[in-house]
Amino acid sequence: MSTTNIHDSTIKYFLSDRLNAISLLKSMLPEKIVKQLNFNKIYYEKDSYLPKSLQGYYSDLVVSVPTKCGLYVAKVFFLLEHKSTFKKNTPLQFLRYILEFWEQYQKNTGETRLPVIIPILIAHPEEGWKPTKVSDLVDLPSDDFKIFVPDFNFLLYDAVNDDPEDYDFDETLKALFTLWRYSGSPEFMQGVQKAFQLIKKVDPKARLLDFVQMILHYLEVTRDEKEYIDIKKIAETEIDEGEEYMGTIAEMFRREGDERTEQRFLQEKPIWEKQSELKATQETLIDVAGDFHGPLPNSLQDKIKSIDSIDSLRTLTRKFYKTQSLEEFTELVNRAAQ
Repeated sequence: MSTTNIHDSTIKYFLSDRLNAISLLKSMLPEKIVKQLNFNKIYYEKDSYLPKSLQGYYSDLVVSVPTKCGLYVAKVFFLLEHKSTFKKNTPLQFLRYILEFWEQYQKNTGETRLPVIIPILIAHPEEGWKPTKVSDLVDLPSDDFKIFVPDFNFLLYDAVNDDPEDYDFDETLKALFTLWRYSGSPEFMQGVQKAFQLIKKVDPKARLLDFVQMILHYLEVTRDEKEYIDIKKIAETEIDEGEEYMGTIAEMFRREGDERTEQRFLQEKPIWEKQSELKATQETLIDVAGDFHGPLPNSLQDKIKSIDSIDSLRTLTRKFYKTQSLEEFTELVNRAAQ
């Protein structure tokens, strides 16, 4: 399996978890912007807006975050870099991406006003990152000419040089970024140990097991067999109740040769991604309906979680604000769950 595919699917899996996405946004966005956004109502866009010309360099994950006043929606693009070398023309690629999105947005909605876009690049360049702006790429006679250059800012997480401990990320995201930071280091096993020390803090246990399995699968595919044996030993030592978890993991991720491992991963990847998207859509509906009608009873939350159609959940999310009472919303959910 290519490094590109495993990096891409793993980071998408992690960022499709709402807690991870929200913790990253709150840690990286300027405080003044964080205060204006309603993270309880964050929702994921189902489409990719990445131009074909950039798909060899990046993949994307798009979330929408309404403002607290309810009048605006910020579109946040997580751009996930495939290449491990610094590309000086990245600002031009971003500009093309933003323009493509706005064009598609107007075509789909008919709106004349455009949503604000916040690009976040998650990169792991081997030589480190050299920040650039569009104006850095233009041969300017003097700074007076900058008024004609379409400069803009983007946020960057450099997985090679940035220390995840400097950010208030969720522990699962810190664990993944720790592995990336140490991936080319002779101290890689120390990084693995740190990653499992972080992830064992995750609660509830079901969520912990979910991400431990994903990290172990990622390491199984990206490291050699001898290293993976040592990695499993570290996981057994570091994670509480290690035997219970590792028994499950060993059964699920038993090595069957590179070819069978790759085949199994390709078969399971769409299932993982679908499950993650379904979970995020269910949680979004519970959050926004709870804000509107007050805290939802556990029985109603369970009913929402029993709906396994993403389209049905999105329809409910669009319709809930038209309901006049919790009882009316409950009836709507019951019909969708039938």
